[in-house]
Amino acid sequence: MARTGEKGALHTMSAQIDFDHLEQIRELNRAFLGLLQSRARMQRDLFGLPASVGNLLGDAESGALDDVARFPRALFRIDCDAAGCADPQAPASGELDLRQYHLTLQILWAARHTSRQSPHQARLLFTLDAGQVERIGSLVLPELERLAGQSGVLCCAFRVRSWLWPRLLTDVRPESRRQLALIALQPGLTNDWPRRRPPRSAL
Repeated sequence: MARTGEKGALHTMSAQIDFDHLEQIRELNRAFLGLLQSRARMQRDLFGLPASVGNLLGDAESGALDDVARFPRALFRIDCDAAGCADPQAPASGELDLRQYHLTLQILWAARHTSRQSPHQARLLFTLDAGQVERIGSLVLPELERLAGQSGVLCCAFRVRSWLWPRLLTDVRPESRRQLALIALQPGLTNDWPRRRPPRSAL
């Protein structure tokens, strides 16, 4: 009965997501995971993730990352207000940095398009607030290109959820995948989900 209810809730909330926008998020998630894995194997900064998650990313098979990418929400964040917060260990140039630039530009362009087409989808899938949706939707191409070249704009989502990334990368059970998809659609995931109950006092 509980599993039936979980599936019903997942179907109801999934209906709020446009399939085309979801597929776009999954493609961007997969590209972001590939970038993260490359940085993990080179022992570089992981956009805010701890080294323990980097070890899991570095060892992950391609198929496993494909599965993780299906998480129905962006695994990355774009923070226009953080532009210029440089990683002191990052080299000034290089192939990996060029890859980061192109992915950041691709993400910004997708967020801009979604913000203009459906602010609701942009808020839900890209985890943006109303002000960010309005700002990103107003950007023109030269501004997107400039932002993509700034450090600090691209970062990992759910960095404060220490349980989420290891579980995404290691728990492959179908029921766990369904539960994670359900969790992804909770509005408070980035702030206060799940709420922990206080421990019961001993009798």
